[in-house]
Amino acid sequence: MVLRTVLAVVLAGAAGVLANAAAAALFVNPMLWQLAGTPNRYLIGIALAVLVPLLYRVRPGAWGAGVALLLLTLLPSLATKLALGAVIAWPTLLALNFTYALAVLVVYRVVAGTR
Repeated sequence: MVLRTVLAVVLAGAAGVLANAAAAALFVNPMLWQLAGTPNRYLIGIALAVLVPLLYRVRPGAWGAGVALLLLTLLPSLATKLALGAVIAWPTLLALNFTYALAVLVVYRVVAGTR
């Protein structure tokens, strides 16, 4: 079960980063597809995806998914805006990171399954 959870977290984090880069390329600027080739984004995406099984353990079901969706949208947005100094507007940044969060949750649930 632990191996399956680790695999789910890694795949979910990577899928979230790809979804985020695809949304940025589609809706903001096609040149942003280059974000998909940055290894550091995958490390951060996988590190944030670790929150999902922890949140499901604390708050199972819809509550866990809702809190995970909120945190996986807000945390990367705050990091991007405050730590990295991105000049993108907040609504756009939140929408792009929402695609990351949604992809992480969907892939995690598909790979990890239900208990």
